[in-house]
Amino acid sequence: MRLDSDHYTLHTDLPAEEAREAMRKLERTRAAILVSMWPQALGQQMTKVDVYVLQSSFEFEGLYPRRVRAFFHRSDNEALIVLSGRPDTWDVLFSGTSPSTSSPLNHELAHYLSAYTLSRQPRWLSEGLAEYLETLRLSEDGQTAVIGGPHHVAIDNMRSYLDAVQRGFSRGWTMQRVLHWDRTLEAREQDKDVGANYSGSWLLVHWLVNERAQSFAEYLALLNQGVAPDEALTRALPELKTSRLDALLYEYVRNGRFKERTVSVPPVGTGFIEEVIDDAQVHAVRSKLAALGAALAHREPFISNRHKVARTELDEALRLNPTGLLALSAKLSGAPEDQRVAIARDAVKAHPTETEAWRMLGSALRHAPNAEEERVAAYREALRLDPRSASAARELAWMFVTQDRAEEALPLARWAVTLAPWSPNALDTLALALAGTGACEEALQTEQHALELIQEEGSPELEQTIQERITGLENGTLCAPTPPGT
Repeated sequence: MRLDSDHYTLHTDLPAEEAREAMRKLERTRAAILVSMWPQALGQQMTKVDVYVLQSSFEFEGLYPRRVRAFFHRSDNEALIVLSGRPDTWDVLFSGTSPSTSSPLNHELAHYLSAYTLSRQPRWLSEGLAEYLETLRLSEDGQTAVIGGPHHVAIDNMRSYLDAVQRGFSRGWTMQRVLHWDRTLEAREQDKDVGANYSGSWLLVHWLVNERAQSFAEYLALLNQGVAPDEALTRALPELKTSRLDALLYEYVRNGRFKERTVSVPPVGTGFIEEVIDDAQVHAVRSKLAALGAALAHREPFISNRHKVARTELDEALRLNPTGLLALSAKLSGAPEDQRVAIARDAVKAHPTETEAWRMLGSALRHAPNAEEERVAAYREALRLDPRSASAARELAWMFVTQDRAEEALPLARWAVTLAPWSPNALDTLALALAGTGACEEALQTEQHALELIQEEGSPELEQTIQERITGLENGTLCAPTPPGT
């Protein structure tokens, strides 16, 4: 089935009533997280999230690495969450003696929502907030939520690790390893160290929320002002950089006074459109999910196996329906340059009311001769059909930037960043649009923010490009300030 609400598109093989319950839970959980942590963002414009729910946990485990129980993925073109199981299985009790639960939906949705409220997130903060919100408990009627509950797995881990630090048996481990998260740990499959980082991140955020609330708020404000994470720590939370941190957190986790609070959750619209998808669309979805599995993996033969599954499922989807939109989108991404325009035209012909089809056409026309007007028209139509298409807004803005039409590019670029604040490409486009209008200082700040995101995520080629743009903005070759009064 496919269900569409204002905030989600849900693709699932759950039975119809459980699919509807999953959608209701998605909407209520979104509202609960926002009202608990970021109430100012309740009315903020955001891209719609694609959620894929596999009924069978065994099917999920067959597609993804063992360490993955759910995940959030974002790119310039989409934001998606992948889960498994019935919605009543998403909240898992830590034990029979505590009401505290852990929810993968909460965790992944927190990653998505926090991107709209926190422009900078070092890894410990990103995962710490997600772990903190993982224990949020929504009431059965959806009217209240309890936040701040104990994460018992993290507590047990940190008691052990911090006790070893106090006794001198830690073999060099301290909380500083959490604060300076080594991003190669996952690739090296150092699962124990990764687990310690997750647990330590939860503890840091829980302690900061309850024991250092004002300083923590100041730290978050500095990050949103564009201050580098290390400098923001020095200015707002200097004790996190001292050797006292381990003892402070050891005392906190030993005392076990983990404050909870109850919040009222505003009513949410639970209306949605639903449709039964055919076998071709099912195979197209499976192809996409398998390709994501390959992207999450770090070693062979797992990667090549998932690519093979993705290709097999795509071939079957196209055999059953050569004009299916999701299948054509996957086909386009791997097609030779000389076939791309024809594939995209087929998509538009078969799906003239779908934003994705027009976005595909705009992308496919990128290198076609004398196609600029048609590209502009394609992206305009994509935006008309879905004003929240961040990729269409960004691509159209970029076209205007390269045509020296900065004034036209600027509102589109700002809108793209509003919708996809995690996108370095959207920020880069905005920076160049600003430069074209003479707003040199804002352009420099925006480009520096793009660079910071790239350095956190890792993309050497794009990093070099952004560095060159920053140099041009700093030496004046890329931007001429608009004279005052003009």
